[in-house]
Amino acid sequence: MNFLWLLLFFAAFFTECGRARVAAKPFVDQQLTLKGRIIGGTNARAGEVPWQVSLQKRGYHFCGGTIVSRKHIVTAAHCSTKYMFDVFVVAGSINKNTGIRFGVRSFKIHPDYPYGKLNPNDIAVWEVDSPFIWSENIKPLRIANSTRVQDGWLMTVSGWGKTDHAYPDYLQKVEVRIVNKDKCNKLYRAKFHIPIFENNICAGGEGKDSCFGDSGGPLVKDGVLHGIVSWGDSDCGSTIPGVYTEVASFANWINSVITEDSK
Repeated sequence: MNFLWLLLFFAAFFTECGRARVAAKPFVDQQLTLKGRIIGGTNARAGEVPWQVSLQKRGYHFCGGTIVSRKHIVTAAHCSTKYMFDVFVVAGSINKNTGIRFGVRSFKIHPDYPYGKLNPNDIAVWEVDSPFIWSENIKPLRIANSTRVQDGWLMTVSGWGKTDHAYPDYLQKVEVRIVNKDKCNKLYRAKFHIPIFENNICAGGEGKDSCFGDSGGPLVKDGVLHGIVSWGDSDCGSTIPGVYTEVASFANWINSVITEDSK
């Protein structure tokens, strides 16, 4: 399957109404697709990842997101389409079938994100229609404002994306290491003839990764949101790392959206 076909393939998916693969981490090859599953992970405990939300359409999980303020979440741009009716943000539970549902008041996609293409600006901010009430199971996560990730850092990624056999009801988490960007770039150029962008982070591989359905979810270290699940090899958990949007590159934009919505 050639790269042009893949771009057309994803563009077609983006015109649908937000089902799980509509916009789940792009993976590459046959196989270049938008992501969404945790590979090699374990069940998260109640209250362990209180900033994680499930984005659902008509009751079906299609992407993840991260609470960053009383009324805002951060997710991937490819999880955000014009077909936002019947879409809810579900918070407060590790079981995606329970939790508290919040309607979506508005959403803003980064202005430099073009639909249907692998792009470094894969980020969006959603505003919910009523404030989150902080509890043990619902809490915000700080965004990285200036600190850039370092090679070898151990990070945690979480989501309800496809595991080896099915889509789990319970939130999964896995620890992944940051991979040197030059090394990651060489791997993707060699296998898929595409580059890693400046505002991307590479992490995982070697049996631990995010995958289909985890898109938009958080990549975290020490209580700080550093990355958003974006795209990667469809053979999740292979020797090819997953690719994430680096949050520090967009901190000013995220804060400006939150400030504007609060006026």
